[in-house]
Amino acid sequence: MVPNVSQHSKSIQQAFSTVNYDNAERKEKCELKPNTLNNKIMSAYQKTTSAFTEYPAKGLMGSKKSNFYEFLAMGTVPYLVGSAMLMAVFNGAIKSTMGAKAALGVLFYGVAKSVSKTLISTPVKIATGIDTEMAYQRELSTDENSPIQIHEIEQHKVMESHDFPRYDMMYGEKMKDKNGNPLPHNYLFDKIAKKNGLGEDLPASDTEVKPIIKDVISRSNTAKSISSYLWAAAGVTLAVQSSWNNFFRAMSKSNWHKYNPANNNTFVGQITGKVVNTAKNLGRITRSFGNSFVDAAKELYNGPAAKTGWNKHAGKAVLGAALLSSVFGAINTIYGAKTAVGQAKNVFDKKDKITVQ
Repeated sequence: MVPNVSQHSKSIQQAFSTVNYDNAERKEKCELKPNTLNNKIMSAYQKTTSAFTEYPAKGLMGSKKSNFYEFLAMGTVPYLVGSAMLMAVFNGAIKSTMGAKAALGVLFYGVAKSVSKTLISTPVKIATGIDTEMAYQRELSTDENSPIQIHEIEQHKVMESHDFPRYDMMYGEKMKDKNGNPLPHNYLFDKIAKKNGLGEDLPASDTEVKPIIKDVISRSNTAKSISSYLWAAAGVTLAVQSSWNNFFRAMSKSNWHKYNPANNNTFVGQITGKVVNTAKNLGRITRSFGNSFVDAAKELYNGPAAKTGWNKHAGKAVLGAALLSSVFGAINTIYGAKTAVGQAKNVFDKKDKITVQ
């Protein structure tokens, strides 16, 4: 479902209109979001639109309800606007395919930086059962009888903070089975404990697993930060390969296949023909992009035929550094989880009787 953009405009008007916005009593609702591509896209959409509209309005009016989350979310604004400006400047100032390659490099920089995090979180989840990308949505809304209606949405990750993970979102009451029923209280903690060799049917699996989760958060966040910039560098070097010239030619206006309708064609037939012709052109450009991407990757890996030494193998070094950063980052995180398991086992002897006075 596409978020209601009108909600953002209403929040903006309320932020500029009256102090009742700050004084209104709001209730909170937190809901886990399944880790699907659609949810990721819609969450990013909601967060980005709010960063451009709602959050600046609240901040400029000195709203007491402005918070650090909104401040951080607005960091996407200069990032996106700056990237668009760089792409426009490169294309406008450099009258050659080099300008287009530089613009493509800006795009690949952002994409590679974001996607690279999956290369660490996925193997870590498989090996430890801990999903560091586990997301939830926080909604703040006023009572339906309130004179001023406020509806705010925040997108968070359960493990975005090492010091304050949202453990409460990991209990079974927040999750549903296939029939829509809540899961057992320690369902997820039991799975993580079993996955990491702590055993089954533990009396307090959540207590024993939490130190492991904290270790995974710390190590994986550091690994993601390092590897993301190395993959971003690989994305930029990929974009400057000569193989992209074929893609730029396919995109050029001179290579756009024009639609020539027959003289006896009806209005509906002409519209249909234009749509089909546009789809064919877009399909041709898409195929050209895929072919150019593969060819550019090969070109980057193999290096220029006429070069030797570092110039010949620089591409391998860039790709190798990025790949190794992901591999070692994942291995180090998994190793840390297994080490934390050993420490958790030695915290106290389960056979000893503990008396609380």
